[in-house]
Amino acid sequence: MSNPDWFDGIRHVDALIPDLNGVFRGKRLSVDEYDKLRDHGLQLPGTVFTTDITGATVSLEDLGLLVGDPDLLCRPEASTLCPVPWDAGVAQVLMSMYTLDGEPFFADPRHVLGRVLSRFAEDGYTPVLAMELEFYLTEYDGRALAPRPPRSPVSGEREWGIQVYGMTEVWDFRDFLGDVERFCREQGVPAAAASSEYAPGQFEVNLHHTDDVVLACEHVLMLKHIVRHAAAAHDMCATFMPKPFPDRAGNGCHVHVSVLDSDGSNIFADADEAGSGVLRHAIGGLLATMPDCTALFAPGANSYRRLVKGAFAPVHRSWDVNNRTVALRIPVGDVASRRVEHRVAGADVNPWLLAAGVLAGIHHGISRRVDPPPRVEGNAYKQELPGLPETWKESLDCFDASAFIRDYLGEAFATVYSRVKEHERRLFEREVTPTEYQWYLRRI
Repeated sequence: MSNPDWFDGIRHVDALIPDLNGVFRGKRLSVDEYDKLRDHGLQLPGTVFTTDITGATVSLEDLGLLVGDPDLLCRPEASTLCPVPWDAGVAQVLMSMYTLDGEPFFADPRHVLGRVLSRFAEDGYTPVLAMELEFYLTEYDGRALAPRPPRSPVSGEREWGIQVYGMTEVWDFRDFLGDVERFCREQGVPAAAASSEYAPGQFEVNLHHTDDVVLACEHVLMLKHIVRHAAAAHDMCATFMPKPFPDRAGNGCHVHVSVLDSDGSNIFADADEAGSGVLRHAIGGLLATMPDCTALFAPGANSYRRLVKGAFAPVHRSWDVNNRTVALRIPVGDVASRRVEHRVAGADVNPWLLAAGVLAGIHHGISRRVDPPPRVEGNAYKQELPGLPETWKESLDCFDASAFIRDYLGEAFATVYSRVKEHERRLFEREVTPTEYQWYLRRI
């Protein structure tokens, strides 16, 4: 296989593999090594998938495949090879991990999603998926205690108010957004639209829907990479933390899903605004399995600060049509595009694991014909409804106890994910926070 025409002039290739947190690991190779990578792969240890958010490896000695920290085989996904617009002479390619015998490695989130997609394929179904990603632009240099909203490049004034869908903010940050658009175009990321969101310095970028769900997840991580580098080029820091500011809206990653049958027809489509009976079974499955999957949708300590009442993030297992206070929203619009919008996950999510959890819930509901509870009427925040796990520990306990998770995502993966996240949780809880010093140091 020959390299693309634009490859002339490339000096280095970044071979990237996302860990459980969606953080890129890998190696920078000289261009002379790329043909070897393309034809034979790259060896990396399986413990890439036992790294926590700090970058440290969590010890899991009793898992056979990880004993001795052996190298496994990373194969490049050829379709992801693209130039790096912010780093002249550099290209990047995403990889997935296999055993030395060529079997998909159980802990690679790409293959975890593949397990779920195989269930749909066996039933003659094809999911169609799109994601929306929110982020903040901030001023943060690592020395201040907390980030601040950025100054407008046009007026010099610091962003301060809520200007949801405000076009002035889009115009003021047009140079940054223009770079994001250009970088997306050069890397083949299908960004559809950008808008100002519900807080100063907050934006959302929508991605086009596709029936290649793995590709859709690749685009999410590539978009995050693009946004961070575009922000840095304009002396700002972009963050996908779910709740960087305690009194401002959080950053979500919303998922829009429909399902096609073998004839290419949308099985959720129906003249009823709430969709077909199959869509209602899908909603039933999503709501029934939501507590089991919350540890995937809210993977870190900061995730649970976003899931609070009145902040356009769901706190209940609920559904309705055209209602942004619920967890599962059925958007209005063309009958043929009837779909469900899953609104639980924060922007810190690993997109492959988010898609795996959402699609597993949909398949569970359709295959078992799970009936949903009644639709919510009005503001879900003001009603007594079944809740989501409220803490990181509670969500991990639900994950650990779930036969559904082990069935769809695999026993070995569930064990690795649970242990890495429990390690992170305990590590976080041992930290002494600035607030503790402020409250207690001089008073007790």
